[in-house]
Amino acid sequence: MYNLLENIFISRDLYQAMIAPVCDKYDMTQAEMIVLLFLANNPQNDTATDIVEKRRMTKSAVSMAARALQEKGLITGEYTGGNHRSIHLRVCKNALGIIEDGRKTQDEYLKILTKDFSESERTAFRDYIMRVTDNIKHYNELFER
Repeated sequence: MYNLLENIFISRDLYQAMIAPVCDKYDMTQAEMIVLLFLANNPQNDTATDIVEKRRMTKSAVSMAARALQEKGLITGEYTGGNHRSIHLRVCKNALGIIEDGRKTQDEYLKILTKDFSESERTAFRDYIMRVTDNIKHYNELFER
């Protein structure tokens, strides 16, 4: 029988192994890379809370990564629209090379996952993953109540 849990864990391990050289190249932790790429790939979700919720990281890990990225001059944080409760994080221009390398690695990872898939199989795979994700989100909401 197909073991979905095993697949989840080994796919995560593969991604971490693939992104590690990029992290090493730029002297970054994986948490910093996750936060930076998340902000670059999801500019509409620009708060620490967004990252915690969407990437399922702990508040402390996001806070430490964001602080380190700010100290390295890779992101900035600012209050917007009179709201002084949420800091909105923005990617700085000097992070663009890192982001490009990170995205290349993400693209390579996705190519590995869908190696030997036809275009219609890639589309079906994406659709199945989105349905699984929707199911997970629905049931997570039930358990959080």
